[in-house]
Amino acid sequence: MGDRDPQPPTAPPPPERPFGLRSRLLLALGGLAALLALALLGWIEPHTHRALSTFGARVLDDSSTTMHALALEQNDQGRDTLVDLLRGSELDRQRAIEQLPAAATPELRTALLAAERSRGQHWRQRGTAAADELLARAEASIDVRLRALQRAQSAHAADFLQDLRATHLLLLASLLLTLLAVFGLGLERFVIAPTRRLRAAVQRVAGGELEIDLPRAGGAELGQLSRDFATMVTQLRSARDQLQRFASGLEHEVGKQTAHLEQALRDLRSSHQQLAQAERLAALGTLAGGIAHEFHNLIGGIRGCASELQTSETDAERKETLAVITRAADRGTGIVQQLLRFARRSVERHERLDPTAVAGDALALCEPAARRQQITVERRFTAGLELRGDGDALHQVLVNLLLNALQAMGSGGTLRVAVDGDDAEVRIAVADTGRGIAPADLPHLFEPFFTTRHGDDGQRRGTGLGLSVSWGLVQAHGGRIDVQSTLGQGSTFTVRLPRGVGAANDGEARPLQ
Repeated sequence: MGDRDPQPPTAPPPPERPFGLRSRLLLALGGLAALLALALLGWIEPHTHRALSTFGARVLDDSSTTMHALALEQNDQGRDTLVDLLRGSELDRQRAIEQLPAAATPELRTALLAAERSRGQHWRQRGTAAADELLARAEASIDVRLRALQRAQSAHAADFLQDLRATHLLLLASLLLTLLAVFGLGLERFVIAPTRRLRAAVQRVAGGELEIDLPRAGGAELGQLSRDFATMVTQLRSARDQLQRFASGLEHEVGKQTAHLEQALRDLRSSHQQLAQAERLAALGTLAGGIAHEFHNLIGGIRGCASELQTSETDAERKETLAVITRAADRGTGIVQQLLRFARRSVERHERLDPTAVAGDALALCEPAARRQQITVERRFTAGLELRGDGDALHQVLVNLLLNALQAMGSGGTLRVAVDGDDAEVRIAVADTGRGIAPADLPHLFEPFFTTRHGDDGQRRGTGLGLSVSWGLVQAHGGRIDVQSTLGQGSTFTVRLPRGVGAANDGEARPLQ
């Protein structure tokens, strides 16, 4: 649980938006272009047209006035010049008449002068009339020219307005394209790209991926948003690490408590089994003690009578029969003594002893048999161990276990003996590579008269008291015997003895169970 990240929740899909930021800016630029076009076509162009028309009309009026004044001035000057010429011609003619020869009469001179004056006045009148006619013609010509100029000016103004409109539209399009390019590049670089990176980072964080490279801070608003997002991701990482540490600690604690509970359950089962077995063995010990006490006297009487008869018997056949009875009584006495020792369940003395020395002595007794059976002996002893107990009793326990191991292996195999311990107990393990023990037989190993030893004929051999006596002796020391066995692979018997048994009663034999 601590090593695996919790499955991140599926991030909801982002809501569909009809218009993004880029589309909105394009719409804004389109609206701005429409407003500029409306202002250009609805106000700038008509205003320019009116201004040009007013300016052209004013120029034409000023030109007409100037041209008419100039024509009038020129006409007046021409008329004055013509009048002066006519008057000068008249004066010349008058002087010519006055200079006629003396033959001319005064009346002739007077008549000629009067006629000349009348002719001069007539020509002056005709000159004035001609000047007026020329002035009218000039003014008419000026009006015609001005109207033609006005038409040309209107056509030029229309062409100018069309060119101006095209120029304005071109400038507007160029301005809009320039603004669009500048806004687009700036928007892409400073807004859209950082926003896209930030959105991608948000989606990855929403998907549970916190180990990411955060986007760099941009401008004021996006930069502050990026910094706030980085702070949030950092806090999420810290929270995730705390959660993982808590989950790991919780898993470790749960595992430890589970192990403790499992160990407690195993210990409880073992204690229950040991208690049940102890109660069963105690009951059997009481029964065996009573039976052994009664049989001890009975067998002793039988042995005594047989021995007495054997000494006075002269018949060889009867004497041999009495010897068989004596030997059977001796064997029965040995069994009864074992039963009494099993029933008594006590140790004779408590002394400081070295368990490795006891194990070494027991192994030395069994090594010759191991060599005969071609069994390899391996030992692993830990020096410096010490406990309090009955060395002879422990020696008997180990000899029983070693002999059972040798009998379980037959020919060939490995016998391992290990002695180790800690501050609380000493452990002596005897392991063999023999045939093993059937699971159905394990609960009955330490019961009296139960044996797994078989002879060549398939019948069980042995009294079945070795392990029960060993169990009683170990129990008297406050310890226990653990058994692990697998059919076809071998068995391991582990004797567990407390380090401080009998410390308060040195030298005093007392039951410990």
